[in-house]
Amino acid sequence: MGTVVRAYRYHPAHGHKALPQETVSRWLGTVTQSQLSRIESGRNRVDTLDKLIHYARSLKMPADLLWFELPESAEETPKRSADVFALPDGPLVAATSVHAEGALADSLLETLDSYYSVDNLAGPQSLVNIASQQLRFVENLLSNSHGRHRKQLLYVGARYAEFAGWIYQDTGALNSAMQMSSIALDFAQEASDETLISYILMRRSNIATDAKRPELALKLADAALDKSTCLPPRSRAVALRQRAHAFAQLHQPDDCASTLELAFKSAESSADSEKELAQYCTPEYVEMEAAHCWIELGQSDQAIGTLQHSLAEWKPGFRRDLGLCLARLAVAHASSGQIENALIVADRSLEIARDTKSFRTETQLARIPSILVAKGAEDQARRFDRSIRSLKL
Repeated sequence: MGTVVRAYRYHPAHGHKALPQETVSRWLGTVTQSQLSRIESGRNRVDTLDKLIHYARSLKMPADLLWFELPESAEETPKRSADVFALPDGPLVAATSVHAEGALADSLLETLDSYYSVDNLAGPQSLVNIASQQLRFVENLLSNSHGRHRKQLLYVGARYAEFAGWIYQDTGALNSAMQMSSIALDFAQEASDETLISYILMRRSNIATDAKRPELALKLADAALDKSTCLPPRSRAVALRQRAHAFAQLHQPDDCASTLELAFKSAESSADSEKELAQYCTPEYVEMEAAHCWIELGQSDQAIGTLQHSLAEWKPGFRRDLGLCLARLAVAHASSGQIENALIVADRSLEIARDTKSFRTETQLARIPSILVAKGAEDQARRFDRSIRSLKL
């Protein structure tokens, strides 16, 4: 069927360009673009009769060209097992398959919360393979999912793909991070979840800033804010914060400052629910992220006080990000010519970076030697450069 669908998309009747996979996956209604790509390449197989019949009917394939028979009416389409069955000479038993999808989706989200906790404490390394394996498991569930629980599984799939993208991002595999976030976006769009779509676009923008592509980052942040009036306040705040990051990389201080002001105002609202993805985007969080923007814009003195205040209130469950915050503070001290303070803080950050292997933390620390050289501290720069290189061993 994968070969047939590909031939269908490339048929001359559709014009000089092939039909996009996104279009055909929408017509089929049961797969995402990425799943259809795997079906066409043979990595995923359409191996049940009811799926073959669904594909044939959705794409209006002539019955005489098929290698299987189409039922004369929808009623004759092969059906799943009934929700209730009778034991031989025994009672009726309620089948659990339909209800299990919902319970399994809830369980997978609980598991994902535990992965977030591990990531916050220990960094991404231990989770790279796990995140990808779990995503494949969810994709397999979706390939056989129909009815009212499918949307719930799509949400779960988007969350796992977004998390896998985050894990890849913090290991420095930015291309893989973008690919995973693209899968997440497919799922969110199929689920028609506007808040989740916005969040994933914000995350794609964040990956773009790590890749030093501020123009792309700004476009993605603007796309995340496209329906900002419909977003929960903190979802709007986290997208505005990312827009400010893009402006900082573009060296547009006025646009950055005005966007941060809007982010502060949105973050002051309480989260709509405990399940809101951006509930972490508090005014304190925006303030800390603003300090990162000020460093990018060369306003290090302004950043130091903010970062010190954030560190005084730090929660121990976020050790990986503690290393990142310390690295940013070390960069700010170095940029302000406070060499001794910079090295003290940087050494603390290095201790955490050795354990968490956070690409974002290492990237900030790697900026320090060149700043020290510019400040005339060449001996300190050489010593610290050797320490950074030891992280790669």
